Amino acid sequence: MKTILLCSATALLLALTGLALADKTEKIHDALIVSVTADTLVITDPDGKNERSQKVDAATAVTIDGKPAKLPELSKGDRAKVAIDEDGKVVRIAAMRAAKK
Repeated sequence: MKTILLCSATALLLALTGLALADKTEKIHDALIVSVTADTLVITDPDGKNERSQKVDAATAVTIDGKPAKLPELSKGDRAKVAIDEDGKVVRIAAMRAAKK
């Protein structure tokens, strides 16, 4: 009886853990940063076409050249890989700065 309860509890725990870890579907976009505010990221395709606004917030993970950063540190012209969830919210931005000459 104890074994059955233990197995049932373990199965339930694994099922709940799986649900908690199941992230929303994300799409990764190559983008060019146009502007950023506390709640909006404006990007285009890498060639500067198809401008669009995406939702961001303080929880949006940001890196610049592989180092942790904050939204206000992003600059117009930064190239980025932008992960957008199925609700249209940006969850991650990995920006790359052009090398200074």
